[in-house]
Amino acid sequence: MRDNKQYLIVGLFVLITATVLISVWLWFSSHNRQVYNTYLAPFKEAVDGVTTNSVVKYNGVEVGKVKKIELDPHDPHSVLIYLDILERVSINKKAVASMKAQGVTGIFYISINVPSDAKSGDNIKPHNEVPYPVITTKESLLSGLTGQAQSIANNLGNLSSDMRELLNEKNIQHVSNILANLDEVSKELSKHSEDVGNSVKTVTKILSSIQKNSENLNVTFSKIQELTGTITETAVSTNGLISDVQSNTLQNINTVLLPNLNSTILHMNQSSYQLEQLLKMLNQNPAVLVRGKTTKPLGPGE
Repeated sequence: MRDNKQYLIVGLFVLITATVLISVWLWFSSHNRQVYNTYLAPFKEAVDGVTTNSVVKYNGVEVGKVKKIELDPHDPHSVLIYLDILERVSINKKAVASMKAQGVTGIFYISINVPSDAKSGDNIKPHNEVPYPVITTKESLLSGLTGQAQSIANNLGNLSSDMRELLNEKNIQHVSNILANLDEVSKELSKHSEDVGNSVKTVTKILSSIQKNSENLNVTFSKIQELTGTITETAVSTNGLISDVQSNTLQNINTVLLPNLNSTILHMNQSSYQLEQLLKMLNQNPAVLVRGKTTKPLGPGE
């Protein structure tokens, strides 16, 4: 009977201890429990190195983990990564997610960065319902380098193919002929190096003469400009003189010449009238030239 009481006491002690431990563990769990919001990040590249529970960093600070990874059923080139991000962290609408390597281990994490032109408070509204809010993604640095390396390799392949086509036997023969001709030309030039030197000196003298002539031409042009200015001034003075002469001439014609001309014309008219009377008288009595003009007889009472 006494042994049964001891077993009962031990059992109760174990039960109470276990209950206390479980209560303490639940209490700590409730205080350490984190609340997350789920976001979707669609990537247009392979996501090697990213797994479920991979770290998510926002501007370099760890804010969550990868919840799930799956292929996009509507796009074979796209991979859908679901991110659990702490509820207290707000994601800007211009935030961009990309994959980054964590050291040299080959393990990647999701990095979310905000550009400098993003406005504070312009954030994505989480709702934890399908469809989840989407975070924009961009190609990772490693993927970009791989693509560029592949492009460079393709270009090198094309270049080598073009070089092989360019350096065929026929073109090599043409290049050899060109080099041979250049060799002959250089030999001829070396033979006539003195003549070439004289030609260069002659050209130098010609250029010097051209320079001197250009300076003389500049002086001549300046003198021509001065002469043109003088001619212009003379033309202005001549125009003024002609205007004065014209004015004086017209005035003299009006005051002197025209009255004298009118008087002369009047005398000429009188002379022509008298000559006409004389001619009439001679026609009627030619003897007048010999006898003279007879006086008319006196009338009655004269």
